[in-house]
Amino acid sequence: MSTRFGLFWLVACLAAAPTSSASAQDGPADVAVVAPDVELPPTPEGFQAEVVGDVRWEYPSQASEIAERLQGVYARAWPRVTDELGGALDGAMVIRIGRNHAEMSGLAPARAPPPEYASGVAYPHRGLVLLSLTEPSTNEQTDVDSVLVHELSHIALHRAVDGHPVPRWFSEGVAIYQARERSFERVRTLWGATVGGRLMSLEQLEREFPRSTAGVGLAYAQSADFVEWLRGRENGATKLRDVVRRVREGQSFTTALERTYSASMTRLEIDWHDSLGERFRALPLLAGSGAVWVLAAFLIVVAYARRRQRDRARFAQWAEEERAAAAKVVVPLATVDVASTDRHPPGARSPTEPDRDDLEVLYVVPPEPGRHAGVPTVEHEGRSHTLH
Repeated sequence: MSTRFGLFWLVACLAAAPTSSASAQDGPADVAVVAPDVELPPTPEGFQAEVVGDVRWEYPSQASEIAERLQGVYARAWPRVTDELGGALDGAMVIRIGRNHAEMSGLAPARAPPPEYASGVAYPHRGLVLLSLTEPSTNEQTDVDSVLVHELSHIALHRAVDGHPVPRWFSEGVAIYQARERSFERVRTLWGATVGGRLMSLEQLEREFPRSTAGVGLAYAQSADFVEWLRGRENGATKLRDVVRRVREGQSFTTALERTYSASMTRLEIDWHDSLGERFRALPLLAGSGAVWVLAAFLIVVAYARRRQRDRARFAQWAEEERAAAAKVVVPLATVDVASTDRHPPGARSPTEPDRDDLEVLYVVPPEPGRHAGVPTVEHEGRSHTLH
């Protein structure tokens, strides 16, 4: 991804993201520790159970179609998740599904309820996953497919390191990556903490990972970005598997990471902070009437994403209707370096502002059949790019 294209995407994220400091989607899952032989409470009346392969599924009878779909998600995701962590792992577990947060909490082991913000929780020592079909704060439909993969990642990582401890930030960062989660709010939160000097140290996150909605958003944002940054380094995917292997063989997590990357934790964290500074320092300003088109185009994208989370079935129908409309949106983009632009009176041209003839034009078009629904496509210099 080019610098100009990446900055364009970042502007859209910051302009269109909601203003709340955290949401349930910023912390879709948590990890709880209970003994492997802990007793589970009985399921409520109206639940049914079935065993598919190594997994026991327990869910309300009204959710049988959702449970069947999630069984397919598990069948596809578990081999990929385990392969990314180093190889095949035991897939035996229990997955319990509640219609809401309260019902999900009633399915949890005694004295180990899910966090108040969670729409899912993993109990790796017990081989247990709990899911809620609605968000705890809004009662909107949960993107339960993504939450399930997030929880499977927690189970898989615990088994891949043979139960040896890893920092909570690492577990969450890996889970967010493996669930392929994308969050405008997470980008906005990370940007605000970076420019405002409010980033938490990795040592702080390891010592006490936030559990309240007030701090969990930033904790998840940092965890996801640092793991993604590690993966983006040379041979990053292989090195992360090496870290997991070293921990499984008995090395502490810090030793495993430092020996794999031939750098201290302090050095890695400093380099990551420098990377954040470079990304956010280059944030461009939107100039001229083109800003209206930028905001309009990306508000449409955000609307697509939100509808998909609320009702995946209806979204498929809406996406088909949108493709039928198939109208291109012309988006003029002016790039201005915030760091080098002096203040100037409203309405006056910045010394670095380009002439309109120099503006680069990008075209945002609806996804073609076969592409992922809800992912916008950008045509630039004759090539198509998808925004992730």
